[in-house]
Amino acid sequence: MEQIVYISTARVMPSETMLDSILGSSRRNNARDGLTGLLVVGGRRFLQVLEGPAAECEAAYARIRADDRHFALVQLGRRTIVERSFAGWDMGF
Repeated sequence: MEQIVYISTARVMPSETMLDSILGSSRRNNARDGLTGLLVVGGRRFLQVLEGPAAECEAAYARIRADDRHFALVQLGRRTIVERSFAGWDMGF
């Protein structure tokens, strides 16, 4: 299993509707792909932890990198893990 941690900046201040949409699609995709994680939002800044099977984790991260709703994406960490830190959370918020 793999864990990826990154930060990014939203191009516009995220509204509640935008955050609900992001969380809804993240939770659906993560449940489908066997990923878990955490999303922290402060103003326009996002910090996210993704964890799960390496191929699915990398595919999700590639989709996130391609999303033009944010920029200045910086990977803070990537490591192999034995146990999930956020087991049971499709996407904690």
